[in-house]
Amino acid sequence: MNKLLLYCTKAKPYLLCEPYIDENKPCRILRKDIDKVIYNCVKENAINGKIVAECDFEVEEITPNTWNAETERRILKGSCLKEHQLFDYIINGDENESQNPFYAIHIKNLKIFNKPRKLYDCLVHPKIEPKYYGCEHLSRAPRNMMHVELDDIKYILISICSEQLCKILNGEQTIIVRKKVLKF
Repeated sequence: MNKLLLYCTKAKPYLLCEPYIDENKPCRILRKDIDKVIYNCVKENAINGKIVAECDFEVEEITPNTWNAETERRILKGSCLKEHQLFDYIINGDENESQNPFYAIHIKNLKIFNKPRKLYDCLVHPKIEPKYYGCEHLSRAPRNMMHVELDDIKYILISICSEQLCKILNGEQTIIVRKKVLKF
């Protein structure tokens, strides 16, 4: 099965995790929309700019031929998007875009790390990710997703905005919608 690493972007809102008192208890999002002062005081528990979870995943390609009312209902429910948000993203102001496929990444077996990981912990494969050539360790987040290795396991690292990641970590969202995906 394929594996994803979930990276929380640095952008606001800032997300905090419950303090790591019990290592067997997973991180739980307690607050968002906190201000910079609070964020700086509790940085050790902030997850923005860190890799916070791993999961198995399956990719479903959605084309005009496979789109129907049931598919729409399932994608909207799993992605926590409103109908207009999904269509704005898919079409992006160009009606011709509606003929292009998009992808529903189904999250399975989510494992939230007890302690978030740093990007530097990931190794980059120059042959697979040529724009990162010369970097053994990852120094900046991917704009969308990229192949990496962490603890000798091959992953796809995906950047997710903090609001969406909060829903994923709290079990509300099980689908990530993307226009492009990487193959293993």
